[in-house]
Amino acid sequence: MKQLLCAALLFVSLSWAQQSQPPAIEQTLQQAQAALEAGRLNEAVQGFEAVIARDFTNYSAHFGLGLALYRLGDLRGAAFEFTQLTVLDPNRFEGWFNLGVVRDRQGQAAEAAQVFAKAIEVGEKAGLGLNELKPAYIGQVKALRTQGQHEAAATAARKALEKAAGDLELTSLLADSLVKANKPLEALPVLYQLLAKDPANTQAVSQIADIYVAQGLPLRALREIDRGLEATKDNAARAQLLLKKSTLQQGREQQATLQEAVRLDPKLWAAHYNLGVARLRDGNARGALESFQNAYAQNPDEPRVLLGLATTHDRLGQAAEAARFAEMAAKASQGADRLEALFLQGKSAYTLRRYSEAAELLSQVTQQKADNAEAWFFLGVAQFNLKDYAAAAESLEKAQALAPSAATAANLGAALYSAGRYSDAERVLSQAVALDGRNAVAWYNLGLTLRSLGRVAEARRAWQRSADLGYAPARDLLR
Repeated sequence: MKQLLCAALLFVSLSWAQQSQPPAIEQTLQQAQAALEAGRLNEAVQGFEAVIARDFTNYSAHFGLGLALYRLGDLRGAAFEFTQLTVLDPNRFEGWFNLGVVRDRQGQAAEAAQVFAKAIEVGEKAGLGLNELKPAYIGQVKALRTQGQHEAAATAARKALEKAAGDLELTSLLADSLVKANKPLEALPVLYQLLAKDPANTQAVSQIADIYVAQGLPLRALREIDRGLEATKDNAARAQLLLKKSTLQQGREQQATLQEAVRLDPKLWAAHYNLGVARLRDGNARGALESFQNAYAQNPDEPRVLLGLATTHDRLGQAAEAARFAEMAAKASQGADRLEALFLQGKSAYTLRRYSEAAELLSQVTQQKADNAEAWFFLGVAQFNLKDYAAAAESLEKAQALAPSAATAANLGAALYSAGRYSDAERVLSQAVALDGRNAVAWYNLGLTLRSLGRVAEARRAWQRSADLGYAPARDLLR
């Protein structure tokens, strides 16, 4: 009688041990086995436990109980039962293998790798065939990879391939493990072995291209991708290769490749996203918005997509939408992307005249990235609108030191004037109008500053320049 234990990664057919046992126990065991096969799992558990209560050494009962508990999702109970199998008969493959499956499902990768290794040792000594041993080989390799032990995983895969020469799944695991172990030149011949048997293997083509790029051979990488495109008939697979190809291109050529990728696979969110980035870089904010919206429709939780939408809405002057997506991106992102999202959220809050919110958000940005001139600028003007002129002057001074501009100088001068620092204000506003003689507000504020310093004639000349530029408040002061 055979039973099948399946895990997320593995399937294996296991034999029940044949045991001589009293008729009463045999009947209970058969009833429990029938319940298991019919899917009456709780009934099966009760039956197997009844057998074990009368004969704890009954291998078949522990085996059946482990299967039933596994299917009920009781992994701890299943692990206990399969451990009993390894104690009752340590030379049987199925006990070790099933225990490895359960340890893998429990997220105990180190234990799973060890148990699969033992299963392989026992199975090879017992002379089991490749079909029975292959799931254990794969289980061990994948458990090592889960731990990040890619070099050990490659070693295990090579050993398995000695028994299963040419097996595509093990060869693929070997190649990928070598890539992840930072051994690209060892991986390259293995990847070509895969392509020899499967020319449309998109992962192999992509990894080969990455290796050539790392070797400073981007044109060779492009040729390999083109060969893969010729061999690949599936639209989704072709779209993936086109996405990879686009990373080696620029400008219109890159955008054309990405457009073809999304045509072939409209669900490929990364191609939509990359097309949005390319369009935004090219100054096509409307086109970028369409691409980011398509990416969002396919993957609404991706932080980069949320940040792309926030950035594009900001470029389009749509502050409310920029604020909405920036807030979502800030919650989902980390590191530099989170700071960028907070900046966009703060900038949008300022545009929407939510000055307290803007000051709070932008303060977080400047505390963590003190060289962000734009963040200091918007923090300063938010503080100005909150009438915290001293703080505004300090923030705008930092913005001007990082990225000098006429606009920043004009705002800094206004803050200095409002803080009562007239001499500093005159100096900065004089710089502002020297940099941009058509800034009517800067001329107006310079006039106010000069008047505060008692230099009325100079103040009137500054207001006259402001009035000539069309600033109505300056005309009022000249009357």
